[in-house]
Amino acid sequence: MSQQKLPMDPSSVSSYDISKHMESMLMSDRLQVFRHNKRLPQCRYSPYTIRTKEKEKEEQKEEAIQLGVDLSLFVAEAMFLLSDDIRSMLVFCFWLFKYAGKRKFDGPVVGRVFYVIQYVFVTYIKPKNGVYQDGGKSIQWEQFKTSSYHFGFGVRVLARIVSILEIGSLVKPSGFKYYNQELKKLEESLRSVKVVSKANGFSREAIESNIFPLWKSLFETTPEMINPTKSIVIELFRPLLNEASRDACSRLLTSLKI
Repeated sequence: MSQQKLPMDPSSVSSYDISKHMESMLMSDRLQVFRHNKRLPQCRYSPYTIRTKEKEKEEQKEEAIQLGVDLSLFVAEAMFLLSDDIRSMLVFCFWLFKYAGKRKFDGPVVGRVFYVIQYVFVTYIKPKNGVYQDGGKSIQWEQFKTSSYHFGFGVRVLARIVSILEIGSLVKPSGFKYYNQELKKLEESLRSVKVVSKANGFSREAIESNIFPLWKSLFETTPEMINPTKSIVIELFRPLLNEASRDACSRLLTSLKI
């Protein structure tokens, strides 16, 4: 079955192939851990080896937390970049959950990304430019959309990394290396428009200090942070839903020749 192309993905890159390659890299380590445990009796592990593995797990969890912060800052920067048109900004956010989040708004990674988006929109963007225009399009849209693949990759694969760490397994170092390389590409793709996002009010330091506590609890049990309610989701995307309803009503009236 052919892979459905994401609307904003660069045509020269197959997000399916790369994400599947990344997942196989991460999963291979998980399988190796299981097989290794099966071959060797528990008594073969020395206390030193156990302590070393536990330390490595904690280090990887810390790295995953920082990756979540970094990814969130890129998402926030994109929101400021597109903030000259609220509709474009919300379309980007909705796309992120529809494709990268697999139509879900909850989970350790996706849920936190949602709360970052909500925080940035309510705190910074809506008070400054809360006007929504049906059919609007940011002047930065065409240049920005080439970065869309990296955002989708960032959310999907970080969620996979976290799921592996949550069950007590280790992620291969090459997995983290590859993920960081992709984030670097995202940073480079946004560099040319950084002056615009800053002019629109983006401040990395200010936002980072407010979202870090959210990610610090990544491996803790905090349901309120990972399960946004339906009403919260609807409220954020209400302008898009209202526009869709108006379009549907208009098409109906046209068909009735009223």
